[in-house]
Amino acid sequence: MSEFLVNLLGERLVNGEKAEVDVHSLGSKLSLLGLYFGCSLNGPCKQFNASLCEFYSKFKKSSEHKDKLEIVFISSDQDQKQWQDFLQEMQWPALPFKDRHKKPQKLVEEECFKTDLVRMLFTED
Repeated sequence: MSEFLVNLLGERLVNGEKAEVDVHSLGSKLSLLGLYFGCSLNGPCKQFNASLCEFYSKFKKSSEHKDKLEIVFISSDQDQKQWQDFLQEMQWPALPFKDRHKKPQKLVEEECFKTDLVRMLFTED
């Protein structure tokens, strides 16, 4: 699973504290990867983000399957400060700002429509 994730996302993600997250650390138990495409300036994205944060927090604290789900934020923000501020609201990792337009295109064009892949959640408003 980790090689698959590296091919999709690259070697490193970042979290809200600007720390790097090794994609290999996402875990071998992962069975559902949510790819969250969003933008900090979009009102519906901000509303959805609040709901997703609440769900994610409850799921990670109380579910026996907490290691099976991860979300990765893929931003369409054009401003790095806005991206960083929005990322700080989240509890999951994100593609680095500099990679936000590179990897998602690869994800969609080359990987996401293969039938043997892990299930993925795409969110877009």
